[in-house]
Amino acid sequence: MMIDYHMHLERGPFDENWWLKFWEEEKKKNIQEIGITEHGHRFKEFRPIYDHIPITAPWCDSNLEEYREFTTFLKEKYKIKVGVEMDYFPEKEKEIKELLEEYNFFDYVLGSVHFIDHGFGFDIDPSDPRWTEKDIEEIFEDYFDKVEKMIKSNLYDVIAHLDLVKLWGGRIPKNISSIYERISKVIISSQMSLELNTAGWRKPVKELYPSPEFLKIISSYNIPLTFGADAHTPEDAGRDIEKAYQIAKDLGFKKISIFEKRKKILIDL
Repeated sequence: MMIDYHMHLERGPFDENWWLKFWEEEKKKNIQEIGITEHGHRFKEFRPIYDHIPITAPWCDSNLEEYREFTTFLKEKYKIKVGVEMDYFPEKEKEIKELLEEYNFFDYVLGSVHFIDHGFGFDIDPSDPRWTEKDIEEIFEDYFDKVEKMIKSNLYDVIAHLDLVKLWGGRIPKNISSIYERISKVIISSQMSLELNTAGWRKPVKELYPSPEFLKIISSYNIPLTFGADAHTPEDAGRDIEKAYQIAKDLGFKKISIFEKRKKILIDL
C-alpha cells in the first residue's frame, strides 16, 4: 500500500474544490492512503510555540477549529488521515505538549526542525548571510542536535525530512557519517517512524530526504517508515512516492507505519 502522509493545503482555502486538485493527483499516482499535515505555524492557537520567532507572526492567521471541521468532513468522505507538522524548539516542549493534548484530533504528528541558532530559518533563503558566516560543521551540528532532542522528547510520531538542512546543496561536513550513525541510534531507541520525503528531489540538493548514505545506515536498524511528497501545490501531490518506495525496498526496509488517532499500525512495505 502506497501512502503519502505529508501534504499542505496552505496556498489555498479550506475548500473541497482546492482539496480535489490534490486528491486527483494522488489517485493518478496510485496512492492508497493520504494524510493532510498543515504546518503548526499556520494556526493562531499554536502561536505560543512560535512567539519567539518574529518571522512567523504573519503566518499564524488561520483557525484550528476551521481545520478540524474541514478535515473531519474530508475524513468522512474521502477516508483520509489528518495530521499536523509541528516544529520543535527545545525551549517550547511544555507548550508543544500542552497544545497537542488540548487539540487532540490528529491521527499523527510530524516533527520537524526549520529553525536553528536563535531563529535562523535555514530553509527560507539560501543567500542568508548566516550560511557563510558560520562553518558548515557548526550549522549541521546545531541542526542535528535539535533533531536529536526532538526525537528524545517523545512529542511526535514521525520524523519529517530528517536531513532537511542539506536542501541548498553544496557543502557537507567532513564528519557527516558519524552524525548519521549517532542519529540512527537515537531513532531506533525511540518509538518514532521515519519519513522518506521526496521533496528533496525538487530542491537544489536534488536528493531524497534522508540521503542515500543516511538511508543505508538507517536500514540496518529496522526502523518503520512513512512516505511523503510534502506537496504545497497540487502538481506535487504524490510526486515520486513510487520511486521512494522502490529505494526503500532495495535497501531492505520491511515495514511502514500508518496511524489512527496517534496509534501506530505496522504493515508490510
